[in-house]
Amino acid sequence: MVYLGGPRRRARAGRASGIYLHDAPPGYHPPRSRVPLKQQQRKLREDYVLMRVVTVIVVLLAAAFLVMMVMIIATHL
Repeated sequence: MVYLGGPRRRARAGRASGIYLHDAPPGYHPPRSRVPLKQQQRKLREDYVLMRVVTVIVVLLAAAFLVMMVMIIATHL
């Protein structure tokens, strides 16, 4: 989040520094996850493996595309 105020002044002893844009409203508690930790970790591992596989496939496809483009350019010269 962004702080939209001007330059900060040093807070004096005994005075509150104020509420800034990035502060949560008073009494706010972030929602708690209802998914068990082991299930969260398993899902993160699955996502990590899936992203690695997709990355390898995309790199191979890009390399094949570049090779095809070079071959087409080389044959038309």
